[in-house]
Amino acid sequence: MSAARARRAARRRRAAPALAAALAALAALAAPGARDAQAATEEFSTFDVARLDEDDESLLDHLLLRAPRAWRDEWERAPQALRTTQGCLTSGQWFIRTDARFRTALGARAEFGVLLTQDHSDRSRHEALDLETRFATRLGTLGASFRPYFDKSRQDFALFWQTGHDTLPLRARLTFTVEDMFNNLWAWRQTRVGEGSASYVRHPYEPAFEVVARGARWRAEAGGRYLTPSIRDEGPAYLGGALLDRRVTLWGAAAWAALEGEAPGWGWEARTENRQVSSTGRPLPPAGAPGPADSAALAAGDDGRFRRLWSAEAAVRRALGPALEAEVRALYLGRTQRWRPPGGDGRLDAIERVVAAELRWRAHPRLAARAGGQHNRITMARAGATPTPPHGTRRESRAYVGLEARFGNVRVFGVEGIELDPERYEVWFVHDKGFVGLQATF
Repeated sequence: MSAARARRAARRRRAAPALAAALAALAALAAPGARDAQAATEEFSTFDVARLDEDDESLLDHLLLRAPRAWRDEWERAPQALRTTQGCLTSGQWFIRTDARFRTALGARAEFGVLLTQDHSDRSRHEALDLETRFATRLGTLGASFRPYFDKSRQDFALFWQTGHDTLPLRARLTFTVEDMFNNLWAWRQTRVGEGSASYVRHPYEPAFEVVARGARWRAEAGGRYLTPSIRDEGPAYLGGALLDRRVTLWGAAAWAALEGEAPGWGWEARTENRQVSSTGRPLPPAGAPGPADSAALAAGDDGRFRRLWSAEAAVRRALGPALEAEVRALYLGRTQRWRPPGGDGRLDAIERVVAAELRWRAHPRLAARAGGQHNRITMARAGATPTPPHGTRRESRAYVGLEARFGNVRVFGVEGIELDPERYEVWFVHDKGFVGLQATF
């Protein structure tokens, strides 16, 4: 072998570890941390905390709709995976939370991925399909994503940087999203007959971050998203009998953090979340002199709404034997919603305090049973005229039983709620509500 050829072979051998590290970084295609793809404008615009009172046991339902903790490691490490949790909120409302991700190679140092999120609940309702392209570099993974919608004015575009993956002690991701990227472009072009544009006066953007750190017996994560204040002019609509344009504003923010630890025979976790949104919809004066109906609509107000939800949660687990584990959980949640005319003129404040206990028995490596109870003490205060009358101050209690099973690469769970309170609505025997979940890796 010539000297030049030997030098080239040596360089390839030295480059192999770097290439392997770059490909490993690409293994985190879907940023599989606490949060997957989110459609910020759609999510924040539909966020509502008064609507939670349509389901008098909403917070208890959301706790039982969480995927089991034992599923997380497999979910985070799988390059192709699907997870969904679903269940009954009311006699007419069905909770759906679905996340899916798939990826394939674009070349030696690039990958293409698909992320799907469906979130339909009494808190917010939105869906997102993200098409991502990622490129490994020495400084981390750089990528871009596109989120299509049938309505072109709602389509989003994002750039992100990410470092680390789930086998490393630290992973971080920074994302910058241009919300409704083609909105103004769409307004400049020909529109369909009879359709008015809704172009932005101030465009929305969403910076976001997420950090996950872990050790042998601990894990910490934190993240946040901020939807910058936007101003959008909507086409004519009937407002109180007047046909007027409307100026709509929206901003929102979400932040979360969690810390978990383990010791021989013990486990604990603490987490917190804060989400708030503000929006208005003020009528705009007509081009000519306003008529009586126009003046009444203009004087009615900006239909402002502010909503906020925050929570603090802690749990402790104790092994009672090789196959039996006990857990005690406490959650404190506060929520506020304010309305301004004409949609309302009042304020709703609620505090919820949940205490829950559970026993989990691992009957087989592929089968586990769980049983527990939940109690929620809700304090409600209402002032003025609120569009959604709450159930009021109350206590809600429930027992439940559940099963978890694994069939190959598919995990499933089911939970049956047992009503412990005398309810104003009809309950079949002791059946309260049912919840199911599925996770599959490919």
